[in-house]
Amino acid sequence: MSKDIFQEYAILDAKIKELEKEKEGLRSTISEIVLEAPDRKVPTDFGNFTVSLRKKWTYPAIIAELEESVKVAKAKAESTGKATYVETPTLSFTSIKI
Repeated sequence: MSKDIFQEYAILDAKIKELEKEKEGLRSTISEIVLEAPDRKVPTDFGNFTVSLRKKWTYPAIIAELEESVKVAKAKAESTGKATYVETPTLSFTSIKI
């Protein structure tokens, strides 16, 4: 087993995290600029940047209670064996603190 592939993965993971952080900072700045455009769209040589409105719903308390009931029912089905599952391999990586 070669250590190189694991080292390469760890290095890429660290770079991706740093790039995501940088991208999020740019996203905020770009969003402010695009929101000032009349149609909330700024065409560039790199593509179009658009800010769209997304609905965020707030539900009455009865819905939260129903959701909790569903969670309880799911847990009961899992514990009694009425619910089924499939196991799939998933890779996880926890980097060391440098």
